[in-house]
Amino acid sequence: MAPERISGQKHGYISDIWSLGLVVLECATGQFPYPLRENFFELLEAVVDQPAPFAPQDQFSPEFCSFISDCVQKKAADRKSAQVLLSHPFLSLYDDLEIDLASYFTSSGSPLAFF
Repeated sequence: MAPERISGQKHGYISDIWSLGLVVLECATGQFPYPLRENFFELLEAVVDQPAPFAPQDQFSPEFCSFISDCVQKKAADRKSAQVLLSHPFLSLYDDLEIDLASYFTSSGSPLAFF
């Protein structure tokens, strides 16, 4: 949940950008971006009061670190919009690769082939 939602401030789709950043960071690191707390309310306080999580620069590409940073800016007004993020270098890094995921999933027998 984005800091502005927790604080009861105005929020909108830009709050979802915060969530996107946290989910992508968690997928990349394999752990939740905030340390475990005693209870849920302490976690909410940490989201509002602690610095935003970040991707460690010694473990990830500059493009990835920048993407995460653009998503998890504490102030909603400082976060990049979905439109801007769609052209972020991290998302366009491999645009020139010709990969047919549908064929891959179909040939592997994956249930994802049917979506």
